[in-house]
Amino acid sequence: MNWNPEKYLIFETLTGSRLYGTFTEHSDYDYRGICIPPAWVTSSLFQNFEQKDSGFEEPDRVIYSMSKFFKLCADANPNIIELLFTPENCWRYISTAGRWIIQNRDVFLSKKIRYTFSGYAYSQLNDIKRHRQWFINPPKEKPSRESYGLTSAPLISGDGLETLANRLDLLKPEAAEEVRRELSYRDAKRQWDNYLSWKNNRNPHRMALEEKYGYDTKHAMHFFRLLEEGRQLLLNGNIIFPLENREALVEILNGKYEYEELISHAEQLDILFNSWYERSALIHSPCRDDIDRVYQEIISYNQIEE
Repeated sequence: MNWNPEKYLIFETLTGSRLYGTFTEHSDYDYRGICIPPAWVTSSLFQNFEQKDSGFEEPDRVIYSMSKFFKLCADANPNIIELLFTPENCWRYISTAGRWIIQNRDVFLSKKIRYTFSGYAYSQLNDIKRHRQWFINPPKEKPSRESYGLTSAPLISGDGLETLANRLDLLKPEAAEEVRRELSYRDAKRQWDNYLSWKNNRNPHRMALEEKYGYDTKHAMHFFRLLEEGRQLLLNGNIIFPLENREALVEILNGKYEYEELISHAEQLDILFNSWYERSALIHSPCRDDIDRVYQEIISYNQIEE
């Protein structure tokens, strides 16, 4: 039986650049929401709802089941935990259950934020470095098995290759060399596929920025945005939107830094997060019993309301 998560929404909010205050004329509207699936869905053997994405439809919209949303917040997922701090003028819809989540948002906060926010920031930085390399020195041709001294068909299956890769010292020299060549080829093929995906699916506006400044300035903007959000959460237990440094973020989006200057700033990432971590009054890790208590209270209340 089909069902519509939108009918079971308890909270939905604007997010993305229009929340951060960094939007441009090219910016879309992004929304994220939470729903509580009905009991017949959660108790079904054949229903397994975690989230619904709008796909290529506009606006960009994702609705999470409350259970998945709570787990992501407990893991201090930067793109999810920030939704707990959006101002009321960004809320598209909120129910009593949704307000209950907002009122108890502190149960999700911990020093774990130091690692997730810096981890996501490093992910942005790694994308910048990889895309810049593709931009200035793109791969010239698709790797072939023959160029790695391999037969046209692999002699070792995927699972078997992984097993053998961990036991090279136990193999005969010829077999070990075969495994190394196969691993090298597959790594090169994976990089080629990633390059083609990037080349063929780039957003036209972001492609123009990259061609103008020599690197993806939107990734750079998100790098510094994550630093600001992580700083506020660790030091203040809150995020103020629109972000206080939104003008500086827009300048970064518009190529404020040369590539080498950006990398120099990025080298300070761990120093900054370590400093905020030491000064933070947050607990070291979230209390999952408290999180589960809030979850159960909302579920119980919602069942009474139904």
